[in-house]
Amino acid sequence: MMDNESRKLVVDDTEYMTEVPEESVRPYKGLPDPSEVRAFIPGTIVEVRVGRGDTVEEGQVLLLLDAMKMYNEICSRIRGRVSEVMVSENDTVVKDQLLVTLRKG
Repeated sequence: MMDNESRKLVVDDTEYMTEVPEESVRPYKGLPDPSEVRAFIPGTIVEVRVGRGDTVEEGQVLLLLDAMKMYNEICSRIRGRVSEVMVSENDTVVKDQLLVTLRKG
């Protein structure tokens, strides 16, 4: 954390003096819970590929999310079983919205 102290920043051999106001520094929240699959960007759910009780592997595609005319594969970060799917096809989602919960194992 900084206390509004000036810091030197070097970019392409050019030095800049800068400061970061204390109120703009956000606390570290830790790593996200891998059993909670969340939307990383707002968009529309195009396809749901899993259902409650399904076993999934790490890296498996769970959902397709259309964001800005691009399909994004939302994948599992762990091996486990689907506890709940909170969205359906054509649902509009916001950033960080919980989409799927998993149980490890």
